[in-house]
Amino acid sequence: MKVNKLFLCFLLSITFVSLSSGYSYTQDRPIQPPSNYDNVFNIYYKNNSLIVKGININGNLKIYSIIGNIILDINVQNLSNVLVPVDLIKQNMYIVRIETSQNRIITRKIVAR
Repeated sequence: MKVNKLFLCFLLSITFVSLSSGYSYTQDRPIQPPSNYDNVFNIYYKNNSLIVKGININGNLKIYSIIGNIILDINVQNLSNVLVPVDLIKQNMYIVRIETSQNRIITRKIVAR
């Protein structure tokens, strides 16, 4: 019985200390799994051309350097099979951002090889 009272006092003291310590506890939102829509785009750089294979949808395609400079900004009528000639510096990383007509944003990193 004495052990139970000590344990109860211990729990109450921990609760009091944690409540008076100034920390606020929040509940995190669950992480949403990526939708299948995000995986339909295959984007790669080959022979000085950016190749995008995806679905038949209109959108805006942008290529950024890794420091955020815009390299290319074009509107595309059909994202199912796009070949964009662009000269990128070899062995550098770039960010390709596609914004579809349904306001979905797909972002991929590519390395020019």
